[in-house]
Amino acid sequence: MRFRAYLFDVQGTLLDFFEPVTGAVSNYLDNQQITTVDPGDFTRSWREDYFRRLRSISQSVDDWRRVQELYAAGFADVCVRYGLDRPTAADTQLAAASWQRLQPWPDVRAGLARLRSQAIIATLSNTDMSTMIALFKRLAIDMDAVFTAEMVGAFKPHPRTYLRALQYLGVAPHEAAMVAAHPYDVEAAGALGMGTVFLHRPFEYGDPGLAHDMSPAQVDQYVGSVADIQ
Repeated sequence: MRFRAYLFDVQGTLLDFFEPVTGAVSNYLDNQQITTVDPGDFTRSWREDYFRRLRSISQSVDDWRRVQELYAAGFADVCVRYGLDRPTAADTQLAAASWQRLQPWPDVRAGLARLRSQAIIATLSNTDMSTMIALFKRLAIDMDAVFTAEMVGAFKPHPRTYLRALQYLGVAPHEAAMVAAHPYDVEAAGALGMGTVFLHRPFEYGDPGLAHDMSPAQVDQYVGSVADIQ
C-alpha cells in the first residue's frame, strides 16, 4: 500500500447523484405537466449552479450556509432560467432533498472495504456534515472518519480544508492521497504534496460524452473503480 490514508470526495466520486436527482426533477416536471425541459439537462444545469454558488459565497465555521440551502436556492433559479414558473417552497424542498438520497456506484462497497483493511479511509466533501452522516449511515458504508468543509469553514479547493483533515488523521501530506472524480480536487491536493488519485466516472453527468475533457493533466493514479486504487 502506497499511502497511509485516502481522502475521498463524495458527490459524483463515491455516490451517484445524477440518477436520484434527475428522478426528482422528472417527477417535478411531470407534476407540473412540463414536457419541454429535459430532466437530465436540468440536473446538469442545477449542478453547475451549485458550483457557481460555491465560488461566490464567503463561509466560516461560525457563519456557515448549508449546502442544502444552496441547492434549494439553485432549484428555483434554474426553473426560472428554463422559463418555468418559480416553484413553491414545498416543491423546492422536495426536489432539493434528492441531493440527500444519493446511491453508491457499483464498485464502491467492496472497493472501500478492501482499502480500509489496509489503510485509513475518510470522506472529504463540500457537503454538509449532517448530510454526510445521514448518507453513510443509511447506506451502511463504513468510514474511519467523515470530514466535510463545514468543519473547516472553507470549501475545497481551499488548502485549509485538506490540511485540517490530514491534521485530524495525524498524517503528513505525502502519506495521504486525495481520491476524486474532479480535476480541481486532485490538483489542489497535489499542490499541497498529497498523492492524487483520479477516479474516472464517465456517467457522473449521465452522458459519457460529457466526460471526455474532465481529466486532470497529471495524477499519481488514474483508475476506473475504487478496487483499482493502489
